[in-house]
Amino acid sequence: MYHQDASLFVVATPIGNLKDITLRALEVLGEVETVVSENVRKTRNLLDHFGIKTRVMSYREENAERMGGVIVGMLQGGKSVALVAEAGTPGVSDPGRLLVRTVRREGFRVVPVPGASALAAAVSVAGVDEQRFVFEGFLPRRSSKRRQRLREISGDCRAIVLFEAPHRLLECLGDVLATLGDRPSVVCREMTKLHEEVEAGPISRFIAKYEAARPIGEFVIILSAATGVAPGASAAGDVSFEAAVREARDLVAGGRKKTEAAKIVEKKYRLPRGELYQALTKPQTKGEVP
Repeated sequence: MYHQDASLFVVATPIGNLKDITLRALEVLGEVETVVSENVRKTRNLLDHFGIKTRVMSYREENAERMGGVIVGMLQGGKSVALVAEAGTPGVSDPGRLLVRTVRREGFRVVPVPGASALAAAVSVAGVDEQRFVFEGFLPRRSSKRRQRLREISGDCRAIVLFEAPHRLLECLGDVLATLGDRPSVVCREMTKLHEEVEAGPISRFIAKYEAARPIGEFVIILSAATGVAPGASAAGDVSFEAAVREARDLVAGGRKKTEAAKIVEKKYRLPRGELYQALTKPQTKGEVP
């Protein structure tokens, strides 16, 4: 049962162009007791631009547990709070989801104030053939885990939407190419900002582009759906990782060194050599197919 005297408002803010703020968002941000944000400076600049004097407090992954209790205390005192992300809609690849769960668990109402979203903006201009898409957000930072996740979703028959930071963009694109092949894609940069770019092409085109010019800004990458590739298969070579490992083991059984076998299979299917070698050196469990 919800308390009726105070609410947490989940407020979308502009992802670039300040004119994308909604009238309702401005009203809510001006009327609540406190605004909590993962980037206090950026949010304070936004509020100052619109003449809003509401105080802003920090809410980040690092202080989520402590601040969750503080915010619940405000709500218990009858004071409404607005949650904003650094930009866009809270709860999408940011710590806002933690606060929403905490507040709802305590029985307070959580109210969405919709608006700008990098995810919705990118999909709206991508023009992908598929009517459905899956949002993966930020992939794991480590290349081995990133490739593992890409293999897990390689056979998805929906378009795949990724977020990526500029300093990890080339590594991410390289892992996509190695794991999924040279898929058709749409890459959106600096959505709604002065230097906004929306370009379509194969992954290799964007690797070449950003090897020649350092990537700047936040990126949304939309990958076309797999075509005729079974889940767990490599789009680059139509073979599952497990089948590739079995082939490498056969080479070892035939007298090849493990490093050599991994290299041969890597070149044949464009799979990560390091992970192939790890699989070859890992002891097989009882009942595992060789």
